[in-house]
Amino acid sequence: MVKTLLFVVLLWCVCSEASTGQAAVIWMKNGDRLTGTITQQDKKIVFLNLPYSGQVQLLTTQIDRIEQPTLTAVDVKPVAVPSETPVVKNQPVRQSSVDLTAGKKRSSNSTDNLGFKTAFEQRDDNLRLTFDGKYDYETSNSLKKTHKYLLNPGADYFFQPQLFWRNKLDYAQNFITSEYKNIDLSSGLGYSFYDTAELRVELIALAGVKRTYFKETAGLELFIGDRQSLDFRHIQLEWDLRYLWPGSSFELFNEGSYLKPVNQPVSFIQFKQDVNLSAGLSYYLTERIRLSFSVDFDWSKIDVVLLQDLVISADSRDLHQKLSIGAKF
Repeated sequence: MVKTLLFVVLLWCVCSEASTGQAAVIWMKNGDRLTGTITQQDKKIVFLNLPYSGQVQLLTTQIDRIEQPTLTAVDVKPVAVPSETPVVKNQPVRQSSVDLTAGKKRSSNSTDNLGFKTAFEQRDDNLRLTFDGKYDYETSNSLKKTHKYLLNPGADYFFQPQLFWRNKLDYAQNFITSEYKNIDLSSGLGYSFYDTAELRVELIALAGVKRTYFKETAGLELFIGDRQSLDFRHIQLEWDLRYLWPGSSFELFNEGSYLKPVNQPVSFIQFKQDVNLSAGLSYYLTERIRLSFSVDFDWSKIDVVLLQDLVISADSRDLHQKLSIGAKF
């Protein structure tokens, strides 16, 4: 009788352990080994409960193999799964990247370009925080032509898995041009058609205010009087497209924005539109190290109105071709 009771207790313990999850040893492509219990799994994500840090979320593209011990002492019958599957709360997903760039720029003159670019993103269930930074230094015939940096923090709040509200700040400082500083505050609605490790397709419609500061020695007093800054209200469309080619190390990307002012603070200067576009191809040498080639196009359409019938174009068009090496974490 005692042996029978012990056997029943042992069988109950084994069944209880099997119902809580599936024990496994997961080997990552970077060499790490994680031991825990798989609580949920699909073709893209594995949720692993670790005894020392709790729930973690692993992308299947980062997993080398999964080892699962088998039960040999007792054959356990399948346990009925409740109709309502417990919801596993996603852990925050963080990723960042850094790139060093060098290249040629084709505009009215041929210039050499050196640059630095970094990006950070953190995402949980309802909030995504982003930060982009860029530094550019250009010379033309050994003379300094461009010396500027840009900082772009932002926050996206997700009402639904695909619908979100974006708030962002764009801060640009240029140490050479008369238009030496730009501050842009904008907010608007975005929609994420796809956002996976292989594919991202997002569109965002924004509205905001852009303030442009001018140097006192810029000689613009005839146009803007004694003011040293101008405010432009605008509407804007942004997009972010990325595609990791299946079964390869190539990633295509295309991101940019189209800005249209809705007011003109002075009659002599007509700011028509602003277009920024970056498209290219990245090749991952390893899981983290990549080589990238990109083409960046910046176009600011500005007209200077001297008389009713005399309009001078002050457009700024720049085409950059850049080769960079970077790392993604």
